[in-house]
Amino acid sequence: MEDRESVTVSGTITLDEFKKYQAYHVRRINLSFFFVLLVMFTLMFVSVIDAIWFVSIWFAALFALVPSGLFLLSVKVFNRNRAKKEFESDAVAHKEMTYTFNEEGVHQKGRRSDNYYEWSDFSSFQETPELFLLYVSKRKAILLPKRFFENQEQQEQFKTIVRERRSR
Repeated sequence: MEDRESVTVSGTITLDEFKKYQAYHVRRINLSFFFVLLVMFTLMFVSVIDAIWFVSIWFAALFALVPSGLFLLSVKVFNRNRAKKEFESDAVAHKEMTYTFNEEGVHQKGRRSDNYYEWSDFSSFQETPELFLLYVSKRKAILLPKRFFENQEQQEQFKTIVRERRSR
């Protein structure tokens, strides 16, 4: 890779993209709670169903899906509402940002802000079907919607830069 190779993208994050980021971020926690509740409700219903243990476990698990599913649904609705409030209260999220990725790091430029991150500042990199996430901490990431990129080739160039710099 040449020393002067860089990728520059810009755009404004939408509420929908922010919600997807939040959903991606909490999905493991939500699934964990769902399965813990499923087991707990199954055990609770097994004690009430009077049948052969094999049959009672299956019926109990089937009945346990309802409250566990309702819990998961309510948590998802809560997280979407929380993400909406957080997005609306974040004035910077509504502004257009320009990102330049090169061998030194990431330059983030807004209308009145100018930030620079070295590659060592990032704890992890994730790719979802619609977003690239560069985590600067466990709960904070730079969101890069794939629509910010001009084409697939620019996305691949970006991924190559990130892969090479993070591996050092």
